[in-house]
Amino acid sequence: MIGGKENVKMSLTNKTILHSVQVKRSQLRERLHIVDKEGIQERRHRRLHRRIYNVEAPNYVWHIDSNHKLIRWRFIISGGVDGFSRFVVFLKCIDNNKSKTVYGCFKKAVAKYGIPKKVRTDQGMENLDIARYILDNGYGMITGKSVHNQRVERMWRDVYEGVLSYFHDLFFYMEEESILDPLDERHICALHFVFLSNINHKLDTWNEAWANHRLRTVRSTSKRLFLAGAINVNTDRPSQTADEADTVNANQLLHESRPIFQQSTYIVSQQCQQELEHLDTDFEISRSGVQIFIQAVHIILIHDSFPN
Repeated sequence: MIGGKENVKMSLTNKTILHSVQVKRSQLRERLHIVDKEGIQERRHRRLHRRIYNVEAPNYVWHIDSNHKLIRWRFIISGGVDGFSRFVVFLKCIDNNKSKTVYGCFKKAVAKYGIPKKVRTDQGMENLDIARYILDNGYGMITGKSVHNQRVERMWRDVYEGVLSYFHDLFFYMEEESILDPLDERHICALHFVFLSNINHKLDTWNEAWANHRLRTVRSTSKRLFLAGAINVNTDRPSQTADEADTVNANQLLHESRPIFQQSTYIVSQQCQQELEHLDTDFEISRSGVQIFIQAVHIILIHDSFPN
């Protein structure tokens, strides 16, 4: 059996370079159908087919994940998406991915939008408290690889393009200019003081725009779909039984080896904190926050040189 179009193409390419022979792709394709018809049919059966995603209503499935594009500087983005409407129920930049912190983001979303019947996450330990809460309330927990968590993975691409890429490039620029040292706890402390709230502000702005932009496939906005569906369907009560094939015991997450990232261990004094809070944090006139960061580092270094 011939090894497929790509192998034949590579073989012919090498020969055409050697003998200066030109072969049209259409002719190559026709010949393959003649000499390797069975192989083509067999490979066609192994092709990936687009799967149809289907959820009954809002709050039936929430897809939850964390984004580590800014983990070099210890920023983690925790997010959750309603599977039915693609409405983003929470999107928060945090300085660690401990289970308690991620659960706090989830719990605020539950208080605002209601509890979902099922939650889809990966098997990281940062989801342990969410799993316990969901299962204790009689709902379902679905776990699997992050790359298959399609609703939230699709969102991360847009979040990176709309928000995170800017900070990613900015922080690398600060490193290249010897302004920022990611291995210095004092620099990380200053970076979080200056940029954490600003990143969250940008995420809130992006989220608001996303909620009100029109989805091509349904000709409506995710916010409108979520609200309309929530009015028409009552999802306040847990289902009688959860699908055992989909659910996981919370204790299973304890065996995952993915690291938990802690917040900066550097603690500033009360006087240093007061001076930092008096900084002018107007990003419009401070070169995208770089000057504010330089001032923050200067204040921290001065106080760090004093004896405790």
